[in-house]
This record gives sequence, C-alpha cells and structure tokens, in this order.
Amino acid sequence: GINAEYGKQWYQRRVRGSQYICKMLFVSLVSLVLLGRVIPAPTTGTTDPVWEPTTGPDITSTSVPSDNICDEVLFGAGPLNANYGQDIAHRLHSMTVEDIKYYFGVSVTLDNGIPTVNTNLTANAQRVLPDAPVAGYDGAFLTQAMKQLDKVLSNMDDPDWAIVNYSLVEKIAHSFHMSELWARSKSHYDMLAMEPLPEEVCECLTSSQSDVIPALELLALKIKFPGLTSGQDTPPAAPPAAGRKGDIGKAYKLYIETDKKGPAGSPRVARSADQVAPGYDIYAVHVPKTPDEYSLSIDVEWNKEYRRHLRNFDFTGTDEDVIRKAREELVDGDEGLEEHLDSEAGWDTWREGFKNMDDFGNYQFAAYMHCKLR
Repeated sequence: GINAEYGKQWYQRRVRGSQYICKMLFVSLVSLVLLGRVIPAPTTGTTDPVWEPTTGPDITSTSVPSDNICDEVLFGAGPLNANYGQDIAHRLHSMTVEDIKYYFGVSVTLDNGIPTVNTNLTANAQRVLPDAPVAGYDGAFLTQAMKQLDKVLSNMDDPDWAIVNYSLVEKIAHSFHMSELWARSKSHYDMLAMEPLPEEVCECLTSSQSDVIPALELLALKIKFPGLTSGQDTPPAAPPAAGRKGDIGKAYKLYIETDKKGPAGSPRVARSADQVAPGYDIYAVHVPKTPDEYSLSIDVEWNKEYRRHLRNFDFTGTDEDVIRKAREELVDGDEGLEEHLDSEAGWDTWREGFKNMDDFGNYQFAAYMHCKLR
C-alpha cells in the first residue's frame, strides 16, 4: 500500500545517499591531490606537520575552462550533472522573496543573493538581478494561485513585463508552471536538510565560476530577444516597446527537461490548407545543425564546449552590443516559440510536456537553494 511504497522510496533515497557519500569521499581525496596540498616532513623532534597548500587553480575566476576542479566536485563524481546551470536557471528566473518563503520556508532580506531575471524588459534595463525581488502579492488573497494570477493580470497591459510576446494565457500558464517546479523541488530540499551536501559542493555550486549565472544571463537574453541564438540571418524579435498590444510574435521557447524530443503523439494543428503548424516548441535541447555550431544538445562534447564558451562570454554592455555578440558567439539553434498556446490541441502538448519533466532538474535546483539558504 502507501506505506510500502513510501518505505521503498525511503530505502532508495538512503541507498542513493550512501552511494553519494562514498563518491564524495573519493572526490575529497581527488580534490586534495588536485589542489596540491602536501604534508611536509617534520624538521625537528617535536614539530608537528602542517598543511601547506601549493599554487592551485583559482576558484574565484569567471574565465575558467569547463573541465575545472568544480566540474569534478559537482558532477565528475558529485551529485549533479552537466546541465545543472540550465536546470537551475530555469527555476530561478522568476523567483521572488515571497516565493522563497512560501516554498522553502525561509524568510530572506532584500539583499538575499538569489539571482533572478528582471521582469522589466525596457531597453537596456539590467537583465539579471543579483537578488530576488519582492513580488508584492496582494495579501487579501489566501491562495498562492490567486496571488500569482492577480500579479499577471495586474500587468497584462504592460508589453515590457515578464516575457516578450507571450500571450496572457501563456503568461498565466508559465506562472503556474514555475509554482509546480518549486513545489516539486521542495521534497528534495527537505531531504537535503536532513543529509546536507558537503561544503565543497556548495562552494562550487554558488561560486562565480559555476554555470548558474552564465545560464541565467543567456536565459534573460532569450526571454527579451527570442530567436537571438538561432543562427539565422534574421534579426531577433524587436524589443517589446516597439510592438503593439495584441501583436503576438515570436517568443521565448519554454523548455521542459525531458529525455524526449517531444511528447508521443504531439498534436499538429492545421492553420491553413497548405500549412500545418509544427507544434508548440517546449523541447529541452538543440541538436547542432552544422559541425561548427555550438549547442546545448545532449551530446556531451557539444555541451562541454558550449558551457566553456558561455562562461567566457561577456554579457556586459548595451542591449545592442550584447545582441551583436550573442548572434555571432552563442548560436545554439534556438529559433524561439513561433506557435502559441491558443487551442486545446496546443494545451495538450504543453500539458504532456509538463507531465514528462525530468525530476532531476528539480533536485539540482533544490541543491542550489539548499546551498544558498543554509
């Protein structure tokens, strides 16, 4: 029954925890060697040996190769995988102070160190914020669903808010989708509270050389300028202020971490006699179209190279400067969302995509929040 299933899940978690501890012991030994720590021989009778680190890798630098020591700590033999930056950025990008309190039970200050994407999409506004902002939910509403719905509807006339070219329905669906991810992450977060991650894992996961901030910067660009990294000659979607209310164009592609290229039997909705819509693009990865194209594909080598390149990309400057550089240097084949959620058939595809999400992405986000909030 339910108790038997719970017991099975508990046992599996304990086994995974034991396996993880063994892995981390191995990583600790490897780390000591890589850091060049040695115990010098004692010189005279009663002198105790002391730790004296030699020159090792600079773990504070942002310009480091992807196969640095933190990669080994995090997923070489650690608890995460190479997509941790993308998984965490996806769940971070609309987090607020109130959401942190509701889903993780921690009250944070305005200076909280939880980075998010700025919902202000006006020209040259800071794209990534260093701290989660206050949402300002209306306390008159009791449920989180009504608070979030009120937030979306209260900004429905602002074309410079949240996500470029998303329809009202898509913004509501996106808001509830994020709540679902946070709620699913909570069980992993609670488990980590009982079996905390080693300090070296948290140091690497939250350090300046991790993949999280570069992935968040890239996500912010795609939200504001969908299609920017497609590799096509056409310019990215115009900034929202240049559009008109009700004029829905290309938008940010909502990614679902799944091992499928799309839900089985994804419906295709006919738009005209000679055109069949390609479906609603909520897929997780881009397969490289040419040998020289960087990609966030499931191919390990492509992924490793793209991560290295992304870490060294300069996201500073005006929108115009960054757009120019990103179009040339961050090509991953992402054409953005071209078919919108405007029918039951479209929702069938979105719903199946949500249901087929990879839960490991939630664990990776929980690990990040565990490290940030403990």
